[in-house]
Amino acid sequence: MSDTEDNPPAVDAAENSFTDTSDSVPVSESHHTYDEPSASRCSGKPKTVHEFLGGGRAADVLLWREKFLSSGLLFGTTIAWVVFHWWQVTLLSVASNVLLLLFISLFIWSNVTSLLNRPPPPIPKLHLSEDSVQSIAKTLRIELNAALGLLHAAALGKDLKLFLKVSASLWFLSIVGGWFSSLTLLYSGIVAALTSFVIYDKYEHEIDKYSKLLVCEAKKQYKKIDELVLSKIPKAPPRDKKSE
Repeated sequence: MSDTEDNPPAVDAAENSFTDTSDSVPVSESHHTYDEPSASRCSGKPKTVHEFLGGGRAADVLLWREKFLSSGLLFGTTIAWVVFHWWQVTLLSVASNVLLLLFISLFIWSNVTSLLNRPPPPIPKLHLSEDSVQSIAKTLRIELNAALGLLHAAALGKDLKLFLKVSASLWFLSIVGGWFSSLTLLYSGIVAALTSFVIYDKYEHEIDKYSKLLVCEAKKQYKKIDELVLSKIPKAPPRDKKSE
């Protein structure tokens, strides 16, 4: 009996289609079994700095894509810092004088336009929606609860490493606060935000390369400290829970 008689026509058609498909696939694709995901996909890191900053207009300002707004923000904060720091004026007095001048100007403008039968000044009506207020309050509540939970866990002494980290952070903040005033710290934060993100966006690969080396070295040093000091500190015995 021949091969054509042994195999039904449907089986021959399936074998031919399978053979044609396997022959049409390149060797590199047929042996490709697994595509390893990228490091950014595994870590969940955004692809760009712009996405990390939210991708809105604020991100454009921080990355100097809105050059007029970015330069205006930097110039305005610099002028404000010079006025507050060198002229020794307070924020309350400056804000009160600016608002007073603004209200007087608008009052005179409104009365003059009414006498001349002109339209009043285009003053926008400021209004906060209930949804926006609830969203801000919800975000603040989550962040504050997380911070309070962290402080609570550190204060109870259950985690010695966490206690040391929190204590070192507060000690560092107290030293920095003694060196600079709150106004100088605010100005430094704005300048850092307007410079650090754009520098990282420009030299991302170089900064990531050296940052990984620093992180690896820091982990090695921390592991040595943990083995020599932290692991030898006796831990408090766990408390027995009272049965209800």
